[in-house]
Amino acid sequence: MINIKFFGIRCGTLRSDRCIRQPYFSGHLGRRNPTVKNRSPAFDAVAEAARLKAETRARRPRRHSRSRLDRYAHELLALADAGCTTAELRRWLADRRVHVQHSTVARWLRRHGND
Repeated sequence: MINIKFFGIRCGTLRSDRCIRQPYFSGHLGRRNPTVKNRSPAFDAVAEAARLKAETRARRPRRHSRSRLDRYAHELLALADAGCTTAELRRWLADRRVHVQHSTVARWLRRHGND
């Protein structure tokens, strides 16, 4: 791709005589001026990050249904403490007609306090 500035229009691609017209942006293109240390002295990054994280928590959809594995929580945690792997727990669940993926069992164990 050849970028050419042509009368204030940046040509994105150049094939034969065609040029896809894109508005030309004359500002900085990802490069920072190393001499400028802090552009906004009133900017508090920690407070802004906390505000964004709180907004993310508020936007995140809540899980409305329980997991299939919650019904077998006591047994799964006891088997995991006894040394069973997630693949063995998955087979144990399949014997009880609960068909889940390996990653589902691993995430459930991680979420419910199996250290």
